[in-house]
Amino acid sequence: MSIQRHDVPSPGIERTFIAVRAALPSANVAAFDAQLEAITHAPVIDLAALDDFLTSWWRIATRAAHDEADWRRMHAEAEQLESGRRQVGRTMAEILARRGREVTS
Repeated sequence: MSIQRHDVPSPGIERTFIAVRAALPSANVAAFDAQLEAITHAPVIDLAALDDFLTSWWRIATRAAHDEADWRRMHAEAEQLESGRRQVGRTMAEILARRGREVTS
């Protein structure tokens, strides 16, 4: 198993609508725009939902900017799983059971 180092500085993307949208991979911009429009065109704008929206897209932009190749690879693998071209791997419970261990909660 490998882990990703977290002591590497993350890309400094300002947490504003303009900066986040500009930092997104082009494949995500349409979804960003559609969600923002849905929130801002409601009869009453929910400021908590707007803040949650910005926070979640800022995290996406930061992660994608940190390692764009990894971001594209993750989405390619997800698309393969969703389309059925790639089989889902074993669950953690199955792996542990095969090793004679049991998952407890």
